[in-house]
Amino acid sequence: MSGQTLIFIILSAIAALGLSLLFYLFNKKKKRPKHWIIFSVLRFLSLFSLFLLLINPTLESLQLSTEKPNLVVAIDNSSSIAYFKEENKVSSFVQQIKEHQELQKKFNVHYYSFGEQIKKLDTLSFTENKTQITPLFYDLADIYENQITPTVLVTDGNQTYGEDYLYKASQFPQDIYAVAVGDTTSYSDLKIERVNVNKYAFLNNKFPVELFLNYKGEKAVQKEVSIQLGNSTVFSQKVTFSKEDKSEILQIKLPANQIGLLNYTVSVETIDNEKNIANNTKKFLVEVIDEKTKVLILSSFLHPDLGSLKKSIESNQQREANIELVSNFRGSLLDYQLVILYQPNPLFKTIFDQVAKENLNSFIITGTKTDYDFLNRSQDNFRKEIFTQLEEFQPSYNSDYSSFQQPDIQFGSFPPLQDYFGGISFNKTPQILLYQNINGIKTKTPVIATLEENQRKTGFLFGENSWQWRSKSFVQQKSFESYDDFLGKLIQYLSSNKRRERLTVDAQPFYNFGDKIIIQAGYFDKNYAFDDRAKLNISVKEKETKKNNEYPFILQDNTYEVNLSQLQPGDYTYKVFTEEENIQKTGSFTIIDFEVEKQFLNADVEKLTQVSQDKIYFLSESEQLFKQLLENKKYQPVQKSEVKKSSLIDWKILLGIIIICLSAEWFFRKYKGLI
Repeated sequence: MSGQTLIFIILSAIAALGLSLLFYLFNKKKKRPKHWIIFSVLRFLSLFSLFLLLINPTLESLQLSTEKPNLVVAIDNSSSIAYFKEENKVSSFVQQIKEHQELQKKFNVHYYSFGEQIKKLDTLSFTENKTQITPLFYDLADIYENQITPTVLVTDGNQTYGEDYLYKASQFPQDIYAVAVGDTTSYSDLKIERVNVNKYAFLNNKFPVELFLNYKGEKAVQKEVSIQLGNSTVFSQKVTFSKEDKSEILQIKLPANQIGLLNYTVSVETIDNEKNIANNTKKFLVEVIDEKTKVLILSSFLHPDLGSLKKSIESNQQREANIELVSNFRGSLLDYQLVILYQPNPLFKTIFDQVAKENLNSFIITGTKTDYDFLNRSQDNFRKEIFTQLEEFQPSYNSDYSSFQQPDIQFGSFPPLQDYFGGISFNKTPQILLYQNINGIKTKTPVIATLEENQRKTGFLFGENSWQWRSKSFVQQKSFESYDDFLGKLIQYLSSNKRRERLTVDAQPFYNFGDKIIIQAGYFDKNYAFDDRAKLNISVKEKETKKNNEYPFILQDNTYEVNLSQLQPGDYTYKVFTEEENIQKTGSFTIIDFEVEKQFLNADVEKLTQVSQDKIYFLSESEQLFKQLLENKKYQPVQKSEVKKSSLIDWKILLGIIIICLSAEWFFRKYKGLI
């Protein structure tokens, strides 16, 4: 409360007292003095309370609270725990913490499980097929920022997916107590650590294969590494390992002599008394294709968008993108399945003429250096009003887009594009994937649209700086994959000369056993509008056993999905069909027999020791861990003080005092016959 407010309160008290005395004490009528004193007090309280409400001073109060430190218990819920036969011990360890009264009294205990994802602990199943530890440290650092939160990490330390957790753990601001799960005995082992290979190869070429082999043991050994295609051995080599030479990298080139999906098996001979032989064999698949989809990117100047386009397009080895300055281009457009025209101006005149003459597929991208007067004259798909003012806008996803299946990859969070202000009117009805969003208001002006007419496809991206979209997607997803997949679908659609189909299926040629196997489908009515009332089913047949199963698709947003993760390793053919019409699509896929969680012999004690800075325990040492947590003086309750401010006008009691005093004064005067 300020000094000025205090002066006003004192003056109010003097004024209330003066008015009360003036009204009663100096009255000419003679009454018993004690009555006038009571009346004066009641009137004083009423007036003073009213003056206080008018001044409305702010009152401050100090509130003290005690916060217990947090304790996070993060448990590995992957199938490797069950593979080590430690699931009962881990569950018992967690139950010990829950029932430990001293820990519960000292800490606010929070439980999480991790595997493929980080979750608040519900139940432990030990069935997740991947182990990601790195995201755990990202999430916990955000959730418990600026709080005392020691973390108990219960795991075997074997990460099977994502970036190495050592680096992020070194930046983690909290103490880590590692509880190692699994066999800690060191066994001799020879394994195939990793196989690097591209998904696609081209007919009559050689494709590279990179093998990473690791050995753990004391004796020197020499073993044969071989690669088989069916019953034929296409590669073999003797490799020597010792205590000093523990790893070997083999660079191999294999011939691609036949079109289709080729299933290879890499194997390395076992050593004497080897305990884990599951990691001595790995399979990989390569799809051999006849040719690439070639995309030409034409521009009259250099821009970051060009490089971003090329990288996204070529993230799929089936595609090749060439960037050319339009003034230097001397090739033939007929050599390409798609021509991207970046910010056209009069230098593009002959290009537009040839695109129209040859009925070629094209993708027009505009921006601040686009000559819209030229563009309006050079094509008849749309017309844009010409203004000199620039504007920025963000994309807004349109779930009704039906030319191909594209989920929302958080388009609304992407940075704004820039282009000239002005309305866009199409001469034909386009399919619009993204609309403009200006200051949070979704407009009907397109950002990305496609047109299909007479087996010719044209795409439009209105706005430059889409390279920032790719960067933003990487920040959000920690990968370029989702953005590159989106652009890849757009390029695939625009470069294809196939007519639109009412039933589309999106399936990968192969999956690893244990991965989620999701097949998506789209179904459209005769006007090519998405039909969300269709009943789609998939019939899946295992080639070897001829066993056939049928599964229904489930509608998810603007696509149909079916989860086939329950299928066992093998080669499968499938047929997707509708119950209403005679429309169907067929295909095939392979599930590779590879369970990454079974590739480890024991807990990675060395890495867990590094992560925890030597604060490592085993499941049998729970009491030592609990004692350390309880005795560590860093983990003390924190007393926090909070100053709360409140206005006097919020005090309802003051209004009650005014009403009570005025009512009492009135009744007392009435009782004394003064009214």
